[in-house]
Amino acid sequence: MQGRAQPFGLFERMLAGRYLRAKRQFGGVALISVISVTAITLAVMALIIVMSVMNGFRETLLSRILGVNGHVFVDTRGMPMPEVNRLMQLAAETPGVLHVTPLINAQALATSDGVASGVIVRGIPREQLQSLPIVSESIRPGGSLAGFEGVEAPTILVGDRLAASLGVAEGMAISILSPQGAMTPFGISPRRKSFLIGGVFSVGMAEFDSALIYMPLEQAQILFGRQGADQLEIRLTDPDRTMAAMMELRSRLGPEVTIYDWRANSQGLADALVVERNVMRLILMVLVAIAALNIVTGLIMLVKNKSRDIAILRTMGATKGAIMRVFFMASASLGVIGLSLGLVLGVGFCTFIEPIQNFLSSALGFDIFPGTVYSLETLPARVEWSEVLMISVFTILITFASTMLTAWWASRFDPVEALRYE
Repeated sequence: MQGRAQPFGLFERMLAGRYLRAKRQFGGVALISVISVTAITLAVMALIIVMSVMNGFRETLLSRILGVNGHVFVDTRGMPMPEVNRLMQLAAETPGVLHVTPLINAQALATSDGVASGVIVRGIPREQLQSLPIVSESIRPGGSLAGFEGVEAPTILVGDRLAASLGVAEGMAISILSPQGAMTPFGISPRRKSFLIGGVFSVGMAEFDSALIYMPLEQAQILFGRQGADQLEIRLTDPDRTMAAMMELRSRLGPEVTIYDWRANSQGLADALVVERNVMRLILMVLVAIAALNIVTGLIMLVKNKSRDIAILRTMGATKGAIMRVFFMASASLGVIGLSLGLVLGVGFCTFIEPIQNFLSSALGFDIFPGTVYSLETLPARVEWSEVLMISVFTILITFASTMLTAWWASRFDPVEALRYE
């Protein structure tokens, strides 16, 4: 070596590549290298898959919740219909409001041929129900909103899981029993009325599909003895800006009206998903760190086996920095290879997660993601590239940091001591 080689130059890269392709007598080092690459690949793949599934689960769950429910609610219980209409007009004029819907939400008991199930009845005007694509566009073939209006057409929509549990379908009738009874000379008599099923819908969330019934607002008023509506459901152009909208509504509707947003109903679930995602990210990052530390074991064995080579290189003029860079590149490249394989496998798994889920369910003979347990019909996955970038940077940093110290230790070898017993 007459002249000094450039840092990370051809000579250092060639030497690092030769050390990676260990000879047969160094098979133990090669095996540890393969294990290290495999461990990093699996850890990165698991981290990407788990985080993507949790991101998709949170996004899908909230989109279904906000698709069925509104963004801001105004409590109008006990108010007469003229007052409800006045508040609706004021709320509709508020900036950022898409539309306002009067609703009646009440629990009831639905029965059909001796089969009963507790249900949530939602009274809503037909034009407002048509503006909910998650419901109106999910009605099964054979059903429609043709009779969903007025007092003279007792037609309702039923969730598909509820219809299956009651054994009913489009065109059949069910009986709904209201807990709010009517006063008679003999006491309180429960209200009971039969309705024709105009359609069966499926929003893909078991919580709604197994208990929700939509009926015309006028029918709900008769069934539950209401004069007006229970609440005004307000949908905004931006569901995340509910605080500003509520402050504006407060100034328009007055301080005596109770106003709350979707977070008051679902924030516990949303916060739980965020906490779970952060904890899982931390746990899986620890696994990535453990996998990266496997490289150190292989590097230590490689340095021990190559101590004679190190001594010869040093006596030929190789600097400590050159030795450190050679072993650093030899080990850090394992981390880069493992990271690359993990990214490809992880992103590929998330991209084709639905076919993979269907294949595994068919091969195993049972549903690996039952909707009754997880509230969703399919396993969601959403790859956030910022998350992938963070995982990549973390893996590179932990891999480089774990190999740098060992490479520095290799560069400190004394050539005299290394060759003493050769």
